[in-house]
Amino acid sequence: MEISIVEGNEGYLEDCVEALVDSELARVYYPTRESAEALLKEGIEKQEIYVALNDHFECVGYIWFAPSKMFYKFPYVRQIAVRQESRGQGIGKKLLSFAEEAVFKDSRRLFLTVSDFNSRAKKLYEKIGYRQVGLVEDLFKQGIAEYIMVKSRL
Repeated sequence: MEISIVEGNEGYLEDCVEALVDSELARVYYPTRESAEALLKEGIEKQEIYVALNDHFECVGYIWFAPSKMFYKFPYVRQIAVRQESRGQGIGKKLLSFAEEAVFKDSRRLFLTVSDFNSRAKKLYEKIGYRQVGLVEDLFKQGIAEYIMVKSRL
């Protein structure tokens, strides 16, 4: 499957919501469709969301990254979500590669956080070169720890 990545806009909002609400992340942090939609509207308005389109120009996932949100200096990946039927096809890796290519032009590091319950995502990040540099208990929600991970430009 050929994937292209373009800047997100309101036309992709519903597909992005679908990718998010059908994820472990949403079950914990965004329990209602409305909360997921409000969050993603914010990202689209800030022009920080990019979407992955398949060869039929259907949105199959997205990445949300911001230029200087980690420690007020470094780029930060806020979220990645891929529609359930498209998972396991390398789309998440392609979205991360896109973000890395964009931010490593001006920055030496890219940060992300991953919840302690999301071991599958953490393993993926480690496999493609991210390393854990911290652990913050109760960062976004009581009882859930977040791993802080970073990838450095070579």
